[in-house]
Amino acid sequence: MPADAERAAVTTTAGDLDPSPDDSSSNGTLRRARRVETTPAPAGAGTAPAAGAAVPVRYEARKVHRLVRHVEPWSVLKISLLFYFCLWIIMLVAGTLMWRVASSTGVIDNVEKFIKEIFALKSFSFDGVQIFRAYSVGGLVVVVAATGFTVLLSVLFNLISDLTGGVRVTVVEEETARAVPVRSAGRRRRR
Repeated sequence: MPADAERAAVTTTAGDLDPSPDDSSSNGTLRRARRVETTPAPAGAGTAPAAGAAVPVRYEARKVHRLVRHVEPWSVLKISLLFYFCLWIIMLVAGTLMWRVASSTGVIDNVEKFIKEIFALKSFSFDGVQIFRAYSVGGLVVVVAATGFTVLLSVLFNLISDLTGGVRVTVVEEETARAVPVRSAGRRRRR
């Protein structure tokens, strides 16, 4: 076992994983493990599990340390562009809804009157269509600028990673999980 690898236990039912390579639906891979709470039976209880009941099995998986040394700027561009575009749409819809609520409750009229009185203007009013246009065009400019800045940061990460060696990440390899029989409460393995 490598020095940086540790063991982590995951308790699952026998039906959650399918390690059989001859099954055409699984293609020889394990499905994702689901955690199940199990309690061992008392020492004197001689009850056997019912037919067809899931027998608890403990799977051990390796905890491995990995290094992230390179982030592809093209994939960062695609993901950040979609992320900021979705954020722009959400802000546009939220701003429109807030404007309608403020307009229907009279808040916009009160703000217009307040600005007229403070600055001693003869007339003052907000143009909702003009504000919406400026808000949407400004949002698109922010989307493009933020995407470019995110891609620039990914390139900067790649340059710094070449100097420092990358970022260390710990992952649990569930594909290498192996079945270990569940032991009774009295005979637990010590670590």
